[in-house]
Amino acid sequence: AVATPRAASAMPWSWDMFDQPSVKAQESKALDVPEGSVPVEAEPFVKDRAGAVKLRNPSVADVASIERGKYKFNIHCATCHGDGGKGDGLVGQKYVTPTDLTTDYVQTKPDGDIYFTIKNGGLAIMPSYGDALTPADRWAIVNYIKHAFGKKGGAGAK
Repeated sequence: AVATPRAASAMPWSWDMFDQPSVKAQESKALDVPEGSVPVEAEPFVKDRAGAVKLRNPSVADVASIERGKYKFNIHCATCHGDGGKGDGLVGQKYVTPTDLTTDYVQTKPDGDIYFTIKNGGLAIMPSYGDALTPADRWAIVNYIKHAFGKKGGAGAK
């Protein structure tokens, strides 16, 4: 009676789930792209902030891009950074004050660094917006931050 549990676990049916016919990953040829499909916007892979510095902003800082950036900034960023980018938004007043986007510290950063911060979050408490904003919207926000709050001038310029 003591040997029965061992004998039962050694029976061939105990391997049925393990030795079943199945397709393993990357065993089959990739499916063909359906005719008439539309490609999606891809963004470059950047491993870290040092790599992000080399990113070039593909979005021209024209009126449409800056307006789009303002619209998205007001939805996602102004609650902490404030309407003028000074870090005086409602959340920033109640908790930890976020970075002042009008300072030279931010304004002299390369566009790719700001883009990386929006996508992956800040060094301290800023959350990632990589899943909430498309790459085009992130670049539009970068354009808005640089043109509305920087020396290039706008409503919040120094």
